Order: sequence, then structure tokens, then C-alpha cells
Amino acid sequence: MGAYSINENCIGCGLCARACPVRAITGAAKERHSIDPDKCVGCGACGRLCARGAVVTDAGTVAQRVPKSAWRRPAIDTLRCAGCSVCVAACPTGSLSITGPKQHGDIRTVAQLSAPEGCIGCGLCAGACPIRAIVMAAPGESPVFESMNNKGASVMSKVYCRCFQAVMKVANYFLGYRMPEYIEGPGSIARLPEFMREKGAEKVLVVTDDNLRRLGLLDKMLESLTAAGFDYTIFSAIAVNPTSDDVEAGYAVYRSEGCQCIVAFGGGAPMDCAKAIAAKAVHPNKTVAQLQGILKVHHKIPLFFAIPTTSGTGSETTVAAVITDSATHHKASINDPSILPKYAILDPELTVGLPPFVTATTGLDALCHAVEAYTNHTYNTPLENDLAKKAVKLIYENLLTAYHDGQNLEARQNMQKAAFFAGRAFTRGCVGYVHATGHTLGGLYGVPHGLAMSIILPHVMRQFGAAAHHRLAELADVCGMGGSSDAEKAEAFLRWIEELKREMEIPVGADMIQDKDIDQIITWALAEANPLYPVPVVWGREDFNRLIAGLRA
Repeated sequence: MGAYSINENCIGCGLCARACPVRAITGAAKERHSIDPDKCVGCGACGRLCARGAVVTDAGTVAQRVPKSAWRRPAIDTLRCAGCSVCVAACPTGSLSITGPKQHGDIRTVAQLSAPEGCIGCGLCAGACPIRAIVMAAPGESPVFESMNNKGASVMSKVYCRCFQAVMKVANYFLGYRMPEYIEGPGSIARLPEFMREKGAEKVLVVTDDNLRRLGLLDKMLESLTAAGFDYTIFSAIAVNPTSDDVEAGYAVYRSEGCQCIVAFGGGAPMDCAKAIAAKAVHPNKTVAQLQGILKVHHKIPLFFAIPTTSGTGSETTVAAVITDSATHHKASINDPSILPKYAILDPELTVGLPPFVTATTGLDALCHAVEAYTNHTYNTPLENDLAKKAVKLIYENLLTAYHDGQNLEARQNMQKAAFFAGRAFTRGCVGYVHATGHTLGGLYGVPHGLAMSIILPHVMRQFGAAAHHRLAELADVCGMGGSSDAEKAEAFLRWIEELKREMEIPVGADMIQDKDIDQIITWALAEANPLYPVPVVWGREDFNRLIAGLRA
């Protein structure tokens, strides 16, 4: 005959059932459990663990249990946590929740023990965590997390990433991606006042950088605005990798000057900063960190014009703005269709003065966007695949011409179109480990974005191995490269990239990486990429260690 039973205090945490040595306890999660009296041997294990006093003796007294002061609590590794909320769903007492960006500035949210008074130490959260980011620790005990420094991605991690991506693939169909209306051709910038007047804009914030201002590249646009009677304010205090402080300063100017319209003029830095300022304009009480992540803006931004002066970032057609945290130096993105510019003006005359090195690195950045978007392919529709291939072909045919003959308007126009197409391709298709790693180099060492991508691209694609061969072979076919197999064509395509880099004097490796930063680089790269980016092969820390070793060789 059983010695114990379970009363109405039970919340269905299941700890008693897991502790029972004879499996006498049954019940659904979060529902009252019961003890089979024919199986119960009266050992008392259930009563010692029950935190709710729900296990009682036949006499009706509460079974003796471990004192509350000794209960174990979940310790969460916030650097590893992916913010998936599986633990929150598993917790029977609602003691866990998902909170804002991690302290190091990542775009993801993380789990936290938000109601410790409700925690009963059952450990269901730790058991449910797919990436082993939670351990149970007794009071005063230092949690010991399993080392991941020398591990590839676990099977569970890979399954989690692919499941997440499957859900995102479906969700993407409801996000309403669009391309900005674009005006192209030599002298097309003169049409800016026409479109601004049509939309009723009066006071304009022009976001650019000091170099472009000094070189006089804005003069033609500003003269046309003045002639048309528009009032404008210029904000140009932007770093090569725009920071959260830059965004806050730009928004302060936007607000104090009473602007209703934003014109982003320049390369990726002014574009991203302007997008973040636009996001702040509709969320004035939120910090940049609170806006970073996926779908955090959700409001119609002010009228936005994007005028690129480089041919690489494609930021004029993307839903992302990459901003470096001023305190931690970590790069993270605001990702939301709301920040997509309304209009893009592609005027090749604005790019003819680009130095050859900038032409090279921005052009290779566009190539990286197209290649990563195409090799990812999980989220793509036929439109993204087609745009990525068009971008690669345009770059193959025009980048070296633009590099050697900067005054060639046809090559410049085609490179602008390539950057635009590649930007739209990765807006849905996503980037991958090239960008995840490159962003850390920009954040830690100030490496310009395009240069970082140029260095890393062939290293990552080679490390993917056979998993990327078929898609790379299709890109090789677009460029008319030879080969009798996918492997041969993929190799020809990667050799072309490496030869292109040599001719344009792009470094082969990243010797700026310091030993002390490697663990941080890997942590940030994994946090950015997994589980969102649908890369050909899911990587773990060991894979990134191999990549970094190759970059430093």
C-alpha cells in the first residue's frame, strides 16, 4: 500500500515523477500528478524534492523535504543563450522570462530568472535547453558550464538552427519585402527635389560623412535643394563603423531642427546611421540597443531617400542597419522592413571619384552579399536567386573596369545596379558567417566593412566544402567559367575571387586578430549567425577556430 499521495498544491513540475525510483507517479506537464498506491514503496524521494508541499502522507501531513534555502537555481550562460524561449515554456512556475539585448550588445534577447521567489529548483529549464546554456547550482555554488571552446556545433544545436530556419522561411512570406523605388542614370540626383515636393517634405536632415562633405560631393545636391526652396540640416559626425553615440547625436539634430524627411548620402556608414536615426524618430524613448534585433521598429518611419556614393553595401535596399555599441564595441543590427528607404537614387556620377581601393572593397562587399545570399538559399524565392546571379554577373563583368578606369560611367552604373540587386537578395536570403565574422573585426579593430568582407569571403566558402559546391558552381556557370563537375566549377569561382583580390591589392588574411580577442570574436559571430542565418553548414566554436587560424596563417 502506498505511503504518499499528491494534493491540490501540485503544479505539475514533474520533479517528483523524475525522482521516483519505481515510476509510481504520473501526470501531464503543468497538471496535478498522482501516485499509484500499488507501485509506491514509501521511499519518500518525491516528498523530499517537492517544493510546493504537495506530497502528503496517509495521515495528511506534508512529507519532509529539502529546505528551501538549499534549493538549486538555474544559472544561465548569457553569452551562449540564443533567446529561443524553450526554457520559458518548460518552466512550470513562470519564473523565467525573455529579456532585452545581452550585455555585450548582441541583437538577440536572452533568458533570465525574473521571478526567483517562484523558482522551485526543478531543473526542467536546464533539461529543455537545446544548447546547454543552463545549469542548476546550489546557493553559494559557482555554476560550471560545459566548455564549448573546442567543440563543433552539437547535433542538438544543428537541429535547433534548422528548425528555427524552417519557421523563419514560413514567416518570411508574411513580412512583405519590397524594393525601394529607384531612379538611375547620370545626373539622376537632380530629381531629388521633385520627389520631395511630391511627398510634401519641407525640412530635411542630410546624413553623410565628413569626407564626402570635404570633397564637395554634396554640393550639387545641396544646390538643387536650395534652388527648389527646401530647408536642410547636415549631420556628418559619423564614424567609419557608425556607433550608437552617432545615432543618438544624429537623432538629437533631427528632433531639434524639426525635420520631417531624411536623406542618406554616402556609403554604408551614413546609410546605416540614417536608418537608425529614422528608427529613433518613431521610438524616441528607446535606446539603440533596444531597437537592435528582429522586428523591433514596427512603425512607419519618416520619408527616407537613399543616395549611395559607393557600390557595395546595398544599404539603399536592405532592411538592416549595422550599428556598433559605443561601450562594448560590438556590432549588431536593427532588422526591420520598416527602415527600408522609400526611394533610392543611383547616380553613377557620384561614384566616379572613388579611389581604386574603395572601389575594390565595396565591390567585393557586394559580391559577398550576392554569394552568401545565393549559397544560403533556404529563405530565397526565385526573385532572390535571380537577383543574386545578376549581381554576380555584373560584378564579374564590371568591377575590374571600374577599378582601373574610375571615369567609366557604364561600369560605374553597372556596379551600382549590382550592389542594389545583391542588397535586395540578402535582405531576404540573409548573409552568413562571412558577415558574422567580419562585423567583429569592424567592431574590435575598426576594419572598414568592405575590407573585412573582402578578406574573409573565400576562406569561409572553402571551409564549407562540398556543401557549397553546387550553388557556387551555378554562379560559376553564370560567369561562363569552365569545369566538368560542381567541385571544379566551385574551385574556379573561388580562384577567380582570389585572383581578383590579388589584382586589386586586397590582403589575403587578417593579421590584426589578437589572441586575447579570439574567444570574443567567436562568441559574437555565433550569437549573430546562429540560428538565424541559413548557412550551408552550421558551425560551432571549433569551426570558427579553424577559420581564424586560416585567416591568421
